[in-house]
Formats: sequence, C-alpha cells, structure tokens
Amino acid sequence: MRRYKRWRTFLIGLAVMSMLLASCAPQVILKTVVVTRVVTEIVEVPSAPEVKEVIRTVVVTPTPAPPQKKLEIFHWWTSPEESKAAEAMFAAFRAENPDIEIVENPGARGDSADPRLVLQARFTAGLPPDTFQMLNGAELKNAADDGILQPLDDLYAGLGYAEAIPGALVNSVSVNGHPYAVPLNMHIQNVLYYNQRLFNELKLTPPTSYAELLAACKTISATKPDMSCLSLGSKDKWGIVFIFDSLLLDKGGPEYYVRLFKGEIDVATDANYKAALENLQRLIPYINEDHSNLTWDQAVAQVGSGKSAITIMGSWAIGNFIKGSKWQPGLDFGATTFPQKPERILLFHSDAYGMTAKAPNPDEATEWLKALTSSELQIPTDVIQGGLFARTDIDPAELPDPIRQEMQGFIRENPGRLILDEYGSILPMSAQAVYWDIIADFLVKPDVNEAIQDTANMMATYNVKEASAWYQWP
Repeated sequence: MRRYKRWRTFLIGLAVMSMLLASCAPQVILKTVVVTRVVTEIVEVPSAPEVKEVIRTVVVTPTPAPPQKKLEIFHWWTSPEESKAAEAMFAAFRAENPDIEIVENPGARGDSADPRLVLQARFTAGLPPDTFQMLNGAELKNAADDGILQPLDDLYAGLGYAEAIPGALVNSVSVNGHPYAVPLNMHIQNVLYYNQRLFNELKLTPPTSYAELLAACKTISATKPDMSCLSLGSKDKWGIVFIFDSLLLDKGGPEYYVRLFKGEIDVATDANYKAALENLQRLIPYINEDHSNLTWDQAVAQVGSGKSAITIMGSWAIGNFIKGSKWQPGLDFGATTFPQKPERILLFHSDAYGMTAKAPNPDEATEWLKALTSSELQIPTDVIQGGLFARTDIDPAELPDPIRQEMQGFIRENPGRLILDEYGSILPMSAQAVYWDIIADFLVKPDVNEAIQDTANMMATYNVKEASAWYQWP
C-alpha cells in the first residue's frame, strides 16, 4: 500500500501575528479576522501523480466578551436635594454589587426632561427598563393591571419582607394578594407643624382635633392679628385636600375614611362628609389670603418666617424647617400628626420599585430589589430623603430628628394605624385629579351642597366602588 505524502503551507495575516505576539497570556480576540491558507497537496495514485494547489479561507471568530452586567432604572429623584438621596441609595447597592453598572433614566436628558414621560414613551415603544420608581396605591395598581409589572411573591417569601414591614404597607403594594413592588420608605401626609415659641407664649397645646384647631386659630387671630393662623399653598391643589383629609378623619374615623374613598359611602346623603365640608368652611377665614399664589414649600416658609402659625403638610416638610428656616424641632417648631381623635391614624405613601414584566436584565433587577429591602440601603437613603423606614426593625434613633423618631416608634408599635394618603391614593388615578379640583374649588366658592353633588358625580363617573375594591385595610 502506497503512502500518501502531504505538506501544507500557511500564509497568516500580519494582524493575527501581532495579536498572538502581544502577550503570552491568554488573549480575547476583539475582531473577526479572515485568514487565507494556501494548501499544496501531492497525492500519489496508482496511475499517475496529480498535484493540486487549493486555496482555502478560514474565518477566525472573536471570543465573546463577558456580558456587561447593568441595571436600567428610572426614578424622579433628580432635584439637587433628592439626588443626594438617590446617590446614597445607589452607593449602598454598589457596595454589594460592584460589578453591576447602573444606567439612570436612559433617554431623559436636560433639566426639563421628565423621566416619567420618557418612561411612558419607552413602554409604548416596547423598550421597558428593568425597574422604575412608583408610588404605592393607585399608580402601582394601574401598572399591575396593564401587565407592566411582574408579581414578586417569591422575592418576598425568600427574604421574609412581608414580616419586616407593616401589613398596611404590604397591602398598599399588593393586588389580589400578590406584591408587585418593594417599598423602601414611608412618608406621612397628615402632620401639623406649629410655631413652638408662639405656642409657648400663648400657652397653647398642639391641636389634636378639629375643635382644638379652631380654638387655637381663634386665639392666635385675636392676639396676633397680623399673623394668619393656617398657612396654605393652594397652587398645589392637593394642599387643601391634605387639610380636608384630616377633617374627614376627625369626623368619621379611619374605617369611614377608607370606605369613603373605596366608594362605599353614599356621599349625597352622608352626614359626615357634609359636616367635614362645613368644618373646612369655618377654617377658611383663618387661612392666608395669598394661598393661591403659594406652593407647599412657600406655605411652610411662611410659618418659618413668622407670617403664619400653623401648616398641615407631609413629613418631608421637616427638612424645609430645619434647612430652609434654620429652625430646630422642639425649640423653634413642633409637629404632631393630626388629628389624633377619635383615633390616631397616619396617612402615608411610599416610594417603591418593581420589576418590569420584560426586564432586559432580570437577574440584576432582582439584586436591586433585594438591596431595597435592606437596612443598609434604607437607613442612609431615608435619612437624607426625609422619609421613615419601611422596615420596622430598624431603630428609630437612626433618624436624625425627634419628630420622625416618634412617628417611626409609633408605627413600630401600631403597624395597623397606617392608611393610604392622597399621593398613594385609594381613589383610582383617573378620579384623583377630579377630586382635588372639587376641594380646591370649594376653597374659592365654599358651596357645601355643590361640593357634595360634584363628589357624588365623581364617584359614579369613575366607578370608584369597583375601581378601588382592590385596597384592603386593615
């Protein structure tokens, strides 16, 4: 049997040689290289030798680079103060996940770019991020109904997060028993702030009911005629709604409040709703006359400047007093949740994040949600941002001011005393703005019967009884 003799000549491109000679360590080929190989074959066959020269082309494909881990996130903490809280949040995440790149608000550029509008456009285009900031309540319910979010039952079960936060908070991010977002804080709506030195001077105690508030306003107006009792910024329509919410709690109590916004109360014939409107009407003379020109923070500043004595605003206003007015809690100003009769209830909302149903980076999104549940993230973030901790096992002393410390301690001992507020909204979002208009219009034209009828129409038009049935309290 004859032997077959072969030899091959290889012509290799200079680019490949330079890559191989660059280092003796293993290299990642960064581009596709075409290598031409000339093969000369002499084949001996029984009849006659035949020489063939064949040119063959070999394509060297690149070794795939390891995929870059990243997290696409949309949030609206973009103001100078809020961005500090966002950076604290991201720093805590990076400490445990240094290999994950955070991509913030992709596509939103410039001061005028609203991340929420860009986010909506991305959903419309079928380009969802991994996660996005939302409010618990009606906003979350809409996202869940639209199929934008995926349920987080396994995450909650694996981390035991439902046991670490108040049940009322779990309910506010759950639809049909399934949690759809991870809350990282709580903001309290119904906080009454007052000029501490003035109250000491007039020997007044902080009001805990409508009757006590009205009596305090009468005293302040009589002794300080140049000072308005109740500071309001109605340029933000929800400012007057905050006040009215407190009056509804004062008159009807917590169960009534929930049933009202779930559409289970016939407003047209309800005595409590009418009485609360009448109480609001009696307070109007004690509200600053320029309220329609002021935003909520300007209304807070009026108390800090001595032009007004009291304001009702969320827990986020604490920072305005301390940083804006240079007032110290317990010395220059005091605060208490209002009302505290017939029962002390804290109206709240929460910043929360979920995972989109088609998250491009689901593993990274899962790590993000896990981080949000941790005390290592919640403490630095909430201290800066002005909220309370979602976790009730965090020591209230971690908060820097006595007002939030007291509220955090109260929630720890009374986790069932939380009800969704106007931001979180038991009302469906489609009805929320209409309701705010009704109460804001009442401030200008305090017609009780007209406001009752408008509210009843709103409840019917937006089918509130069915749309808000998802909310469970206690």
